[in-house]
Amino acid sequence: MTKYVLAAVTALAAALAITPGAAQASASSPQAAACRAGLACFYDSVWANTTPKTYADPGTACTALPFVAKALINATDRRIALYGDAGCTQLLLVEPANNFHSYPSHEVRAFRAL
Repeated sequence: MTKYVLAAVTALAAALAITPGAAQASASSPQAAACRAGLACFYDSVWANTTPKTYADPGTACTALPFVAKALINATDRRIALYGDAGCTQLLLVEPANNFHSYPSHEVRAFRAL
């Protein structure tokens, strides 16, 4: 019986190792997992594998970031507008609530919730 259980576990582990979802889950970082509900987590890497700058329940005021953001985990229930300048005049994108996105071709310098 133990032999069959071990074979089943080994087969399951092999299957998970080659599925796209498992690859994405294994690539996620502890920092990404730390971005919990109600937070907007900005990263200076498109992979979201660095220490994020987090903002709890962001408001509608323009907030300049301490670095150029290359990824956002928006774990809030609000849309977030992203800007290419610190004064929130150069709109780049609007990210939906509960979303992750990276920005290899944009330099996000500020944001506000909508």
